[in-house]
Amino acid sequence: MKKIDKYITSFNLDDILIKEVQEKLLIKHFKKGEYILEAHKGANSIYFIVEGTVEVSCILDNGNQICLNVLKPLEIFGDIEYINKEEVLFDVVAKSNVVVLLLPFQVAREHLSDNINFWKFLAIEGNKKLLNTNRAIFYKSTLKAKDIFLKYVEDNNGEITFKSLDELSGRLNISYRNLTRIIAFYTKNGTIIKDRNSIKIL
Repeated sequence: MKKIDKYITSFNLDDILIKEVQEKLLIKHFKKGEYILEAHKGANSIYFIVEGTVEVSCILDNGNQICLNVLKPLEIFGDIEYINKEEVLFDVVAKSNVVVLLLPFQVAREHLSDNINFWKFLAIEGNKKLLNTNRAIFYKSTLKAKDIFLKYVEDNNGEITFKSLDELSGRLNISYRNLTRIIAFYTKNGTIIKDRNSIKIL
C-alpha cells in the first residue's frame, strides 16, 4: 500500500482518487512487449500509467498495424470502455517495463460517480488522446514514407525494436520494399544505425 501512496502523492491524485478509492486500488507490473489489453476483449479497470510507456495500436482491414498513440505517465486507458460500457477498442502493449494503478470499474461507480474532479480528469485525458490519435492519422495520410519512418523513431525516444522488418512495415503502413530502401538511405547518410531487431537515431 505504501507504494500506491507514493504514486498518489507524486502525481497529485488525492482529489481524483479519494481515500475510500485508494484502499481498493491495485498495482500491476507489465514487461516490455507484453499485451496489457487486447482489442475486442473485455476490460474491468481504468489504468493509470505511473511508470513506463505503452503503445495503443489497431489492425487495419488489410492486415497492417497502425500506431495510434504512445501513452506515458500520468496518462490513462480503459476510460473509454468505462464510460461507454464497451469492449476494448484497440490493443495496448507495454513499450517498456510498465507499472500501472488499476481502478476497478465497480469501485469507480460506487465512489466516484459524483466526483467532479474525477470526471474532469477523464474529460481532459480523453480529449488529449483524441487529439493525438487524429494527429497520428493525419501524419499517416499526409507525410511521405521517409518522414513517417523518421518521425516514428523520434516519437519513440529515438530508438525502436521490432520482431522483423515485415512486422515493422505493417506497423508503419509502409511496404516492405519501400521500408528497406528508407532504412538503407538513412543508414548510408549516418542518420540511423540498425542492429538486427532495433533501429536507433544517431
